[in-house]
Formats: sequence, C-alpha cells, structure tokens
Amino acid sequence: MIGLKSCRTCGKPLKKPDTQFCDRACYAQAYRNGIITNKGWFRKGMTSLNKGRTLESWVGKDRAQEIKHRMSANSRGKAGQLRKLNSDAGVLTKRKVSRRFHESVVQRLVQEFRDLGWRCYTLSEYVKEVRTPDAILFDGKELVALEVELRKVWKPTEESMIMRLANLNDQSRFFDRTSVVFPDERAELSGQVQSMVDQILNRKRLYEVSGASKSED
Repeated sequence: MIGLKSCRTCGKPLKKPDTQFCDRACYAQAYRNGIITNKGWFRKGMTSLNKGRTLESWVGKDRAQEIKHRMSANSRGKAGQLRKLNSDAGVLTKRKVSRRFHESVVQRLVQEFRDLGWRCYTLSEYVKEVRTPDAILFDGKELVALEVELRKVWKPTEESMIMRLANLNDQSRFFDRTSVVFPDERAELSGQVQSMVDQILNRKRLYEVSGASKSED
C-alpha cells in the first residue's frame, strides 16, 4: 500500500508519504470498518468468547479470587485519583443525575406493580457484602427481587450482570426469582416503563444458582 495519495478511511489527501491513514482516529476506524483485519485482535461488534459468564465460571473460584485481590490492590493505588473526582463539580453533577434517574425508575416500577395489586417494598442497593435488591415485588405467589441497572459503557454485558445478581440474590434463599431491567437514562422514562413492566411480568428465568438455564411456566 505504499504510494497512496488519499486516506483509506476518509479519502482525504495524505500529508505524509508511505502512510495509509490521516491520523490514529482513521486508523482505528479502519479496524471497525473491516478495512484492516487481524484475527488476533478483538473488534467492536464481535461476539466475546466469555459473554454472559462470570469470572468464577471462566477461570475457577481460586483463580477468580486471586484476580480480584490483584484488582483490589490496583484500585487502592488509584485511590488518590478517585478522591479527586469526589471534588470535581462536573463529576458530582453527573452522579446526581444518574442517581436521581435510578431512583425514578425504581419508584415508577414499584408504583406500576402496586397498581396491579402487588405488594412492593423499596430498598437501598448500596450494600457491599450481602446483596440487597432495589425493591421486592410480591404478587401473592412469588417474591421477585427487582434490580435496576443503568446502562454504562464500562459495565459488563447484560447477561453477566443478570447472572451475577440472580446468583447473589439466590444466596439468601428468600426470593423466588430475580428480575433485572436496564433503563437508558438518555431516553424518556415514560417511554420505557411499560417494556420494563412486561419484562418483569415475563416469568422466564435465565439463570439458576447452578448456571443452568430454565424456563418457568
């Protein structure tokens, strides 16, 4: 590809000889567009081999514990930077917006199910050791642990989060099932409520404690 006159991604004239792309942005976009292929590299849109699996199921319980300890040690090294974020007005504003949206989703869903005749109890999700869901829904037959997870680019896949939260709630032997919804805070809440209610009413359960899939009538 030596001697190109225009960028392979955007088509703009190249300023440097013996190059194929304008800049690093065009180079990265070339991978996403499939212009450059490398079987050893993961590209956005490809199916991950560990999608929907927990760390324990992937590497084993002992190895997972070792990895978590190392990650914790690494996090402690970043504590100073994280404390600085707590003083950043912009970061705090974003946190407040996300937190208020999260609370609005929980309260709205709880009200919807109260209108359906269910008994509902709202809870706090900020518990580290013992998992507490965002709310408990009860229709007179089964106790449902409601989990509301906002969509963030840095979070794991939805399948992984569903499995993790279901397993954590199952450890209490209290809930009949766990239902996880993923609202988008960039969209209007009113347009998402009904689909989330329908999802919670759907009694299909994806994950059991053992990890085996099962459907309930």
